[in-house]
Amino acid sequence: MLNVLKDVPLFNGLNEEDLHLIAQITSKRKYKKKANVFMEGETREAVFFIESGVVKSYKVDEDGNEQVISILQSGDMFPHVGFFDESPYPATVEVVREAELLVIRIDDFDQLIIRQPQMAVKVMKVMGQKILHLQQRLQDFISKDVQHRLTHSLVRLAREYGEVRKQGTYVSLPITNQDFANMVGTSRESINRIINHFKREKLMDSDRHGFLIYDIDKLESYH
Repeated sequence: MLNVLKDVPLFNGLNEEDLHLIAQITSKRKYKKKANVFMEGETREAVFFIESGVVKSYKVDEDGNEQVISILQSGDMFPHVGFFDESPYPATVEVVREAELLVIRIDDFDQLIIRQPQMAVKVMKVMGQKILHLQQRLQDFISKDVQHRLTHSLVRLAREYGEVRKQGTYVSLPITNQDFANMVGTSRESINRIINHFKREKLMDSDRHGFLIYDIDKLESYH
C-alpha cells in the first residue's frame, strides 16, 4: 500500500513519516467490471486511488446521454476535486476493468490534517496546480472540432497510458467507439468515420482490448 501512495502525484511533497500516517487511514476495496464506485450527486465521503484496473468517470445530460469525463487507471486519483471541497460527487465512476482501489475517507483525512497542518499545505499546493492544468486542458479541448478533439484524446491516452512496442504505442484500455463519442461530445457514427480514416492513413489500429498508434507525433500533427 505504501508503495502505491508514494507514486500518487497528490502526495509528491510528503515525506516518509507523512506517507505512513496516510497509510494508516487508507483501506482497500475490490470492484468488479461494470460496478459503480459512486454515483453523480451522492454525498462525497472518500477519495479513491487506483492500485490496479481501469475506471471511467461520466456525467449524464438532461437528455440521458452519457458524457465521459476521463478514463483512469493505475496511479490515478478521483474525484479530481480531492479532499478540500464539500460538494457531492461531481460524476459517476464505473469500473471498466476489475479494479483494486485505495480509499481514504474525507473525515479521516480531515482529522489527520488537524493534527498535521503542514501536510494540508503540501497537498493543497499540488491540488491547485492540478486544477489549473485541468482547466487549461478543458479550454483547449472545447475550442477544437471533432477530429481535433478525438486526436487530442487518443494522443493524451497514448502518452499517459501507452506501452511502447515495436509497431508503435499500444494503449491497453477496452474503450469502445461509443466511449470515444461520449468523451468528445459527438455521435458514434462520426467517431467510426474518423477512426476508419485514421486506419486507412496508417495512423492507428484498434481491437476490443485497446488501440495502437503507429507514430504519436505524426497523429498529433495530422490535419
